[in-house]
This record gives sequence, structure tokens and C-alpha cells, in this order.
Amino acid sequence: MRIGVTGIYASGKGTVCSMFEQLGAIVIDTDIIAREIVNPKSSVLDMLVQTFGNDILNTDGTLNRRYLAQKVFNNKKLVEKLNSITHPAILQEVIRRSHDSSTIYMINTPLLFETEFYRHMDINIVVIANTDQVLKRGVIRDGITADEIKARLNHQISLKEKMKLADYIIDNSGSLENTKKQVEELWKTLILMKGQ
Repeated sequence: MRIGVTGIYASGKGTVCSMFEQLGAIVIDTDIIAREIVNPKSSVLDMLVQTFGNDILNTDGTLNRRYLAQKVFNNKKLVEKLNSITHPAILQEVIRRSHDSSTIYMINTPLLFETEFYRHMDINIVVIANTDQVLKRGVIRDGITADEIKARLNHQISLKEKMKLADYIIDNSGSLENTKKQVEELWKTLILMKGQ
């Protein structure tokens, strides 16, 4: 069973997925896959270099992810080009890793709805948190500015839209205990559904 888990940037998807993992789910993180598919000598990295130029590489031949992000983020056409190369490769890898129907897989993916990945999931969960928390977490966790975070959020479907598309919502605005309670309740439901 594939469960898509998303939310806005730094809303706590990783935390929620870890809680599900402790209950027995297998977590697949598309951010990790996104890094793996652009390893030196990979076909995806070759396509990125052909499309965006050699200056997206570090001196050791690895992808300079931050530079590439800055290069494309303010240009919708370039973002679309980047996505058309990376998203199909990421999805293919997710499907490959989540083939066992007797297992519950949590697919942690920031762009679940933007990429249409949600169509390949059995259930979709949105993790929510308030904007101040999101900005604070993002600055501390990733060492980027609040403005960079806001720019990223502008490339995502609004939280309201995500909530409309979700099957379940987990509110991560309160205490971790409160989040854990919601996760445990939902886990019981998922186990029942899997048993059907």
C-alpha cells in the first residue's frame, strides 16, 4: 500500500513519517531519491548538464544543487524543464521500491500533488503547520533565509488546495504528543484498510 505524505515546506513531513516508521511502515523519501538519481555519471545528471550547462557542476563532478535551484527558481520554463527530467526518474524509483502490496509504504514527497505522484498512491496525507513555525523550522534546519523559503512555497500548490486533495490531514502545529496521537489513530485505519 502506497501512502503519499506531503505538506508545505518544513511542515514536519519527516517527523510524521518517522512516527509511521516506528509503527511498522517503510519510508521512502523522494528528496533522498532526487539526490541519488543525480550521482556523477548518471543519465539524469547527463541530461541536466545538456539542458542547463556545465556550470551546474561542482569541481568534483557532482551537482551543485543550490546553484541549480537559484538558476531555475525564478523562471517557470526552466523549472518545468528541470521537473520534466527529474520527476519521471524519481517516480520510477518510488514505484520500484514500493512493489510489495503487503507492506505499508510512506512516500515522503514535498511535491506530491504538483508532480501528479498522488495519482500513483492509494491514500494521500497532508501534514499542516502554521507559517511562523514553517519559517522558523526551515531557517534552522536548512540554513536558508526566510525569503528563500517563501520563494520555494510560491512554487508549491497552496496548503488549502493540498488539503482539498488529501484523504487525511495531520496537524503538526501543536505538541509532538498531539501529532503522535493523530499518527497512531490513522495507522489503525490504514492497517484495517490493508487487511481488506
